[in-house]
Amino acid sequence: MLLILLLGVVLMNQPRPRKSAYLVLDPGHGGRDPGAVDPNSGTRESDLNLAQALTLKEYLVALGYTVGFTRTTDVFVPLAERTRMAQAQGARVFVSVHHDTPTAPGPGVYYSAHPLSRSLAERIAAVLRGAWVRPSSASRFGRLYIDDFPGPAVLVEFGPTRPVSREERIARAQAVASPIASYVQEVVV
Repeated sequence: MLLILLLGVVLMNQPRPRKSAYLVLDPGHGGRDPGAVDPNSGTRESDLNLAQALTLKEYLVALGYTVGFTRTTDVFVPLAERTRMAQAQGARVFVSVHHDTPTAPGPGVYYSAHPLSRSLAERIAAVLRGAWVRPSSASRFGRLYIDDFPGPAVLVEFGPTRPVSREERIARAQAVASPIASYVQEVVV
């Protein structure tokens, strides 16, 4: 009996294995690729994407989800490597975070060819005022790398590249975290 109690105490004190990432956030661009740049302020899309993704992670974690990243600093990550990194982290969902050109009229969401992606895109677009939803094939850049992810994947254009206040970034993260979390809970898990 004492041996069983000791074994139980030892097992309880062991570090638990890290749970695989349910979803991976992909802050677009980075390093030598700044993405769009606002000519008036010099604001770089890559910086906005990283800040927005880091803020979004806070809200997703608060909702109980494990979140991974393709980058957490200003480094260049090749497009093909981004989806491979997400797979290696155990991602079930891939969310690429972007901002559009400085002249873009507003936010939007591209969805990958995976059959469950459109539903996620529609849920996210519903909380971003005036957002459009399009298949990745409709991108002006041609085929998007989100199509390389084997599960549901979206690319969110949070709006034009311009200075964004902390309050606006937080409001966007709060709004978008909820539909992502409910989608993962209802559709993916």
